[in-house]
Amino acid sequence: MKKVSGIFMTISLMFIIGLFSLSGCSSSGNNPGATVKKGIKLLYDKKYEAAVKMYVKKDGEKLTEEEKAKLMGMMPMALKEKESKQGLKDVEIVEEIISDDGKTATVKYKMMYNNGDTDNESGELIKIDGEWYLVIGK
Repeated sequence: MKKVSGIFMTISLMFIIGLFSLSGCSSSGNNPGATVKKGIKLLYDKKYEAAVKMYVKKDGEKLTEEEKAKLMGMMPMALKEKESKQGLKDVEIVEEIISDDGKTATVKYKMMYNNGDTDNESGELIKIDGEWYLVIGK
């Protein structure tokens, strides 16, 4: 169990660091890109509890209370790592790919930081009861 928990934490932290690089971009609508941006905004606003509610496991299952607590504990570290690049200058959604059945999506995006660095990232999402959720773990 400890090995699975450690793997979960490592994958989760890597995903959070990439996904939460999108800082305060705002968007409306119920689409994968808007969901990614909402999650990023919640992180940068330090609304960790609300951000954690946007995550599900790859199979669409909700996170356990223990998993939620671990994820919430990693969010300040993810935010600190991204803020070390002197803040986010801009975000570009490069591609939003929704599966043929409309149940899963991949969002590819580019982050441009104030220190001149750029990162290319992607996030996986799943649609449950008409809402998009961020997928944690691979």
